[in-house]
Amino acid sequence: MSGLFGTFNIAKSGMFTQQKALDVTSHNLANTHTEGYSRQRAKITTTRPFATPSIHNSAEPGQLGTGSQIECIERIRDSFIDFQVRMGTSELGENNTRYKFLSEIEGVLNEPTDTGISNLMGEFFKAWQDVSKHTQGSNSRIVAAQKSSSLASTLNHTYVQFEQIKTNSKEITRGAVTEVNSMLDQIDKLNQEIIKISVAGKMPNDLMDKRDLLLDQLSLKCNINIEKTSNQGINLKAEGYSLNMVKAVNNEVDVHRLSYVDSIEVKKDAAGQNTGEIEITYYKLGNKLNIENKVTTTVNVDKDKASQVAKELEHSGVIWTNTKGEPVDVLGNSLGTIVGSVLNLNDPKSLNKAIFKASKGELSGLMSIHKDVEGYEKDLNKLAKALAWSVNAIHTKGIDPAEQILFFVNKDGGTEDEINASNIAVNPEIIKDAMKIIVGKDKNSGESDNSRALAIAGLKDSLIMIQEIGSTINSRTGLVPINGFDITPNEFFIKNNIQGMKMDSYFKDIVSSVGVKGQETKNKVKTQTHVLSVIIESKISVSGVSEDEEMTNLIQFQHSYQANAKVIATIDELLDVVINGLKR
Repeated sequence: MSGLFGTFNIAKSGMFTQQKALDVTSHNLANTHTEGYSRQRAKITTTRPFATPSIHNSAEPGQLGTGSQIECIERIRDSFIDFQVRMGTSELGENNTRYKFLSEIEGVLNEPTDTGISNLMGEFFKAWQDVSKHTQGSNSRIVAAQKSSSLASTLNHTYVQFEQIKTNSKEITRGAVTEVNSMLDQIDKLNQEIIKISVAGKMPNDLMDKRDLLLDQLSLKCNINIEKTSNQGINLKAEGYSLNMVKAVNNEVDVHRLSYVDSIEVKKDAAGQNTGEIEITYYKLGNKLNIENKVTTTVNVDKDKASQVAKELEHSGVIWTNTKGEPVDVLGNSLGTIVGSVLNLNDPKSLNKAIFKASKGELSGLMSIHKDVEGYEKDLNKLAKALAWSVNAIHTKGIDPAEQILFFVNKDGGTEDEINASNIAVNPEIIKDAMKIIVGKDKNSGESDNSRALAIAGLKDSLIMIQEIGSTINSRTGLVPINGFDITPNEFFIKNNIQGMKMDSYFKDIVSSVGVKGQETKNKVKTQTHVLSVIIESKISVSGVSEDEEMTNLIQFQHSYQANAKVIATIDELLDVVINGLKR
């Protein structure tokens, strides 16, 4: 009921309300520069008014109010902007990673420079042109052997650098997997705590800020889907998968993690053919610091699919597991149990069903770069094989097999068919004695016979089916017959194939491909950075703390507090009149 004491209580509630509003404002100002903090606002509502007239209370005009209260402390956040930020962050993470590694690849190719493959290839053909002009001496042959060795060594070094980039990308992938699992554990704990506090009727705003900050950071690694549940809880999944990485109702059975695949070995028989067995080593949850986390298993697949399955695992480097590190398929079904450090698969053909493929984010960029580098290695191998096989074909044509000397050999001791960019080398016999280079029709040819040297120099302009090496062409005897040799007097010249390519043009295409991809990715990074900055500005305008606005609120709440205090002071004077004045 109304009265002086009723008015006193109204003013008291006003003071308490403004005090809490001041607390919220103070909290905002204290966290102006706190990363991930969202501006909070005290939602002020009226308290329950006096009841309608009844037998127990008198009739009064309307419902008299009883003051104000803080209904809740709201967190100012726009879920749609959050979604845009995370999508943009994932895309930027992928392109940033790709650009970084593509820049490294451009550095490895080192073009155009004096020490690049393209220039060395030009010097190689020039040296053979000089040999054709000076067939009688050893100097030109020594130079040709040295230039050839420099070219082969640079191909070796380039291949090794490519392998190092793959190794680096794998190590970064392992680190990313560890970070993802760590963030998922933190998000899961925060999620459970938020739900408990929400059930108690409170608003855990600061905890939700911490969870959202982790979700933003996680989106940099891979694209995520968030499903909101009751009591401010969430279910979290990787985009494209139905497996829960975080679940509101967490029973540790339906929650999944990622593990890092460290090595893959395709087993071969004595003849070098696939046996259908693949030995895989992975580390549970990406933790390589503890040897107990190392797990090995053997997968049995169709012989024809062994290489394909191995490639998919290698390109991804990540598999789905449960929280214990045991692999599961994309539906969450267990694929086997770990005994000691060995994984026993329920179905030996099922591990490929556990492969994780990120759609966006740093993990996606790392996976795509691994595949790209492998493609460039394959292209470099084709170039090395084309060079070695064509030069060897000319250098040995018409020579008795017992007296043939290959110009390029496999320095690892393998066969000529197995020559690639990693092992191509000039024959050590030729390095020791350059006079073993045959420049004419045979080693007893006269000084004026330069037919072989001219033919090797002529490879500069020869159109060779380099692009078919590794698919339809797997040996020198497969490469040369497609082109064939010319007829007298140029019987050592390899014929042009109109569907083929020049060796230097083939390499320039590789360099151009890297350059185009690098520029394209750079443009994407630039564009996405701008787009994301605009979205983040929108986010800050909604959720960020404005010091000017908070100072305005501070003055407003201060005046309201003082006004309510003045009401109490006035009630005090009136009560004095009622209590003490009536005595007189």
